[in-house]
Amino acid sequence: MQVNHEFDIHLHRIKSVDEGEIVITLPFEVGTLEEDSGETLPKSVQTEKLSSSAIIMPRLLVKDWPPQTVATLTRGDIQQLAALKPELVLIGTGKRLQWPERALLVPLMEAGIGYEIMDTAAACRTYNILSYEGRVVAVALMMI
Repeated sequence: MQVNHEFDIHLHRIKSVDEGEIVITLPFEVGTLEEDSGETLPKSVQTEKLSSSAIIMPRLLVKDWPPQTVATLTRGDIQQLAALKPELVLIGTGKRLQWPERALLVPLMEAGIGYEIMDTAAACRTYNILSYEGRVVAVALMMI
């Protein structure tokens, strides 16, 4: 499923979500058009395929986030999210929406960080919209 066509070339974007794979676009690297001209143009868009849980923020990518399912989610995993200090955390729980134990989410509540729980595909779409708006959002994704 294609997620979003519009994106800021300087931020991580989620391009597509399929079973066992999330494709993201990486921020552009700026390359030099000609050494003497001083003009710069972005290099081509690069993508990366993720096949395990990850945390994505507009300017940060954490690959291999430990929990693979809601059942394996720990308070430490949530503390890792809170330490990133986003204004909002989206937690994608896989193919279907699954609610984690409320006690696991306490680090976000204590830090005053908003959170939403949703299936992974919905979390990906919501992340793209919020990050495009300039929000400091983190999406923690468990694979579909």
